[in-house]
Amino acid sequence: MEIETEFEDQVTFIGVPGLGEEVAHRDFLDSTGANTFSTLIEADEVWGDFGVSSQGTFVFLDDDGTFTTDRRTGSLRENVERLISS
Repeated sequence: MEIETEFEDQVTFIGVPGLGEEVAHRDFLDSTGANTFSTLIEADEVWGDFGVSSQGTFVFLDDDGTFTTDRRTGSLRENVERLISS
């Protein structure tokens, strides 16, 4: 993922898959090339804890534990830049 490389010294990217089966998650990661960064396979609790209600949602977690859940209302780059500037 290009943005991961660009911000690798400032941001840690962690993928959280949908609520399907592990085999399907791994197949998706392999087929899309999204397996270049850490991914949580058992993600059910993460969805609930961070208020994720659908795929295509980004959660931005700051060092102090503050988080913002964004259902792609802005670009990933804009949100990452906002996170690192705060």
